Amino acid sequence: MAYLSGIVLLILLFVVLHRFTEISMQQKIGVTVILAALILAAYLFNQNNKNNRLHIENILLDYKQNKTIVCDGIDVNNSEFSYSSGTEVFIGLKQSKHYGRIISLDQCQ
Repeated sequence: MAYLSGIVLLILLFVVLHRFTEISMQQKIGVTVILAALILAAYLFNQNNKNNRLHIENILLDYKQNKTIVCDGIDVNNSEFSYSSGTEVFIGLKQSKHYGRIISLDQCQ
């Protein structure tokens, strides 16, 4: 919704540039296009972050439900790995064959 208001502000900026400045039409269009590109880049950046966050939440949900997750070719479950919320990694437990191994949630499918 905030991006829609950004587009409305962009149109208003173009109208103000058109009415109250003496710059050429190409410059007005250039300024408007650059600002539109910035708004689009911010939107795409936020969508990408949202998708990554949802992916990590799904991985954690599976982990907490005692399901096995494949991370970097390794089967990860809560009997062999613990989860560190601060760094968002799985750490191999001392009693397991993966002791000391650290796997980032970004590497999981």
